[in-house]
Amino acid sequence: MKRLLIYLVLSLFSIASLAQVRVVTTTTNLADVVEKIGGESVSVLSLAKGTQDPHFLEAKPSYTFKLAKADLLVNIGAGLESGWLPLIIRGSRNPSIRDGQRGRFEAADIVSLKQEHKGEISRAQGDVHPEGNPHFMLSPTKALEVAKAIKDKLSLIDSKNTSRYEENFKRFENQMKSKIKELKSVIKSGTHIITYHRTLTYYLDEFGIHIKNVLEPKPGIPPTASHIIKVIKEMKEEGIRSIVVENYFDSSVAKRIKTSIKDVKINIVPVAVNGNEKAKDIFSLYDELAKALKE
Repeated sequence: MKRLLIYLVLSLFSIASLAQVRVVTTTTNLADVVEKIGGESVSVLSLAKGTQDPHFLEAKPSYTFKLAKADLLVNIGAGLESGWLPLIIRGSRNPSIRDGQRGRFEAADIVSLKQEHKGEISRAQGDVHPEGNPHFMLSPTKALEVAKAIKDKLSLIDSKNTSRYEENFKRFENQMKSKIKELKSVIKSGTHIITYHRTLTYYLDEFGIHIKNVLEPKPGIPPTASHIIKVIKEMKEEGIRSIVVENYFDSSVAKRIKTSIKDVKINIVPVAVNGNEKAKDIFSLYDELAKALKE
């Protein structure tokens, strides 16, 4: 009987030591970073797919079930998920993942956001974010800041694996710094381009690429004929021949511009991990963006 009790205690200890921190993220970019920092100590799933616009996910019942079991919810913040995330948090009945609780990490809280709108903000300005541009995970430098904060959060929740998280973060940090150096050597700064939305602002700013204009007249507002005429005029006058369209937006407007400017180059790019078959992780995602800017 004594041996049986010892065996049961050891078995329970072994099971407990193998238990993973259950993490739910709102985007695949966050999921990839959590996986790289957490390693075998975490299980991670992303609510949004890499091909979906995280502004407009449907608050599915299946999401509430996933959040109900989560030890940690990692989201972007800055209003990106405000249309759907609060609904599924309430539905999950998991108090530990609510704002300010131990099981919640909002990445926008620890990075400096770009403010692209000045003065009083109203719905007439489109789908704006008063807190700032929420697409900061496309900046390698800011992704590194987020990774460090995730390391600290995982260490708080799962202190027995702190050394593992520290080691994984150091590896991630070295790889990211190397990637930034590599990208700066291949991306030609000073170029002016057109994008569909301001999703790429952080990435482009980091490498010295300028967004001359966007195809949306206002954030979240479909392109109008008058706005497109203005964009075409600017492109002709300033010799801009590159349009970059984020993968979850319609490229038909860019193709329409190409009928007026024959030599314009259109690149459809992923803006999230698994946004296409080559963007398998955060590093290859940055490579895909660099490739589009070189072409």
